[in-house]
Amino acid sequence: MRNKRITAFLLAALMVISVLTGCGNSNSAGSTKATDSTAAQSTETVSAGTESAASDAENVTIDNEIDGTNYEVTYDKVPERVVTLAGFTTEMLMSLGLQDKIVGYGYMDNEISEEYADAFSKLKCLSDGNPSQEALLAENPDFLTGWASTFSEKNFPKSFCDDNDIALYVPRVEYAPATMESVYQDFENLGKTFKVEDRANEIITDMKDRVSAVQDAVKDEEPVSVFVYDSGEDAPFTASAGLPTDMITLAGGKNIFEGSDSNWMTADWESVVEANPQYIIVMDYLASDPIEQKLDFLKNNEALADVDAVKNGNIFVIGLTDVTGCYRSVDAIETMAKNFHPDCFK
Repeated sequence: MRNKRITAFLLAALMVISVLTGCGNSNSAGSTKATDSTAAQSTETVSAGTESAASDAENVTIDNEIDGTNYEVTYDKVPERVVTLAGFTTEMLMSLGLQDKIVGYGYMDNEISEEYADAFSKLKCLSDGNPSQEALLAENPDFLTGWASTFSEKNFPKSFCDDNDIALYVPRVEYAPATMESVYQDFENLGKTFKVEDRANEIITDMKDRVSAVQDAVKDEEPVSVFVYDSGEDAPFTASAGLPTDMITLAGGKNIFEGSDSNWMTADWESVVEANPQYIIVMDYLASDPIEQKLDFLKNNEALADVDAVKNGNIFVIGLTDVTGCYRSVDAIETMAKNFHPDCFK
């Protein structure tokens, strides 16, 4: 581990390089302070999607949870240099029309949606995963978002962000149990932070209308049992308390592993066989095994031969980005519902 003197030297050198190359100096985009999770929030705080009492004020304050601790982050100016380190946050920002503010991205789980492909091709990839701290600072960011793990001690902890005047945002969909309401809250919070509330509200309204239409279509149907397969041959890694479970419910299904305290969990094949799911959803993403390999494993695993989903060929694929919280999550709900209850959509 670098000692403090080496770290200070490197950061100082990077600041000099940044100035010489015309990157510009970093201006404060936000300040943070830790708060007790049960503390009363100020009337200007936007927490879990609650409307701010001063929505037209220049500053926006939002609670962010990191490793169980709440931090109030005040965004005292509209961010101008954004780094996004998750595929779903990148798509959220682009759907809000903020691509010109993105100075770097990383950790794409799936190919970008076709509608954003042209604009995305012009963005700078910092890393396939998380970039180094030096690579991040070289872009002189004033705003950082991504997976919750983005802000872990080994990546970009709150102290690092504070020291470098980087405002952070931890998406609500990363908190367990995440639901579609969490997705709406993220759009609302980002809309307020970047002063694009009208666009955010348009997206939220459209998503809610489409979800309501799905629910109306399947409301008289018995929910089907569903198993989400992410990865793992010895033991399956699967969705539990997270967004995929809520999406399955909205689409007229029931996740066989819902109810744990974590968004995702490791289960066992005996429990899958015992639950006998009628449908299996397979997660597809760039860092995983090839999707054909996953499908072949499920279809030819003798232990699963008598599971209804396997016997009836009721296995379909959805991208991980679709179930981690962005505009195309509603597309995934529609896809699920049409697979679960095809007669409702003829």
